[in-house]
Amino acid sequence: MEYKGGSIIIGSLLWEKTPKREKWRKLYLKQIENKVNVNVRIRYGRESRTRKKTYTMILSNHSSTDFGKAIILPFRETLKNAKMLDSQAFAMAGAEGISKKNEPSLNNSWGTVGLLINPKLERNKNLEIVKQWWIKIYSVYDFNPSDYIIEKESDIIDKNGFLKIEWTDEMNEFDFLIATLTVPKPKSLLNEKIIAEKINETGYDEYFLNNYENGIRTFQDEEIINKLNKKPFDNRVDGSAIN
Repeated sequence: MEYKGGSIIIGSLLWEKTPKREKWRKLYLKQIENKVNVNVRIRYGRESRTRKKTYTMILSNHSSTDFGKAIILPFRETLKNAKMLDSQAFAMAGAEGISKKNEPSLNNSWGTVGLLINPKLERNKNLEIVKQWWIKIYSVYDFNPSDYIIEKESDIIDKNGFLKIEWTDEMNEFDFLIATLTVPKPKSLLNEKIIAEKINETGYDEYFLNNYENGIRTFQDEEIINKLNKKPFDNRVDGSAIN
């Protein structure tokens, strides 16, 4: 094996300067100048108690979820075996707080790390080795893919931990990608009014603003900004959802 991998990042994994996350980015990923902007379907969809109950981003297959912009940071090392891939996944889970130091895991009650495989590898002789390795990891979890959907959304991950999101052109330079899914809360669609009202009510806009300024965007962003009491982007917003 000699494959290229990366982490799909939405939200604070990219910009938050906690020791745990800075260490993860430094040890496992290439520097920010190597980032790849990628089209993925994302929206605001999880109430976060650590962010004053404002809403954080989720990956979503719901028919109403349009494309936004996420970031892929390439792995620092080329993948030469399946063990290197799961080391990357467990490191990402640790940075997220899914995996604890004394209890490594890719899965928690509120989130999980899934694997996305480049479709061009379907006939690759090594792919089955990787798949079986990943299936073995997930086999020990009490995992329910339906926890990660809202309303009548199609599954975004299967019972074996393989992501079911669209492979887009920007991903083509990679063979394997990992990403964190979080459980939606509530299990219903959040419109821009609800999202903005929570920011206005709490005064907490750090998560939203840092995402926007770092190029992580949802199709909802411009309408959210229009509904905020504070207008931090008055001089910069150009009216388009994705810059």
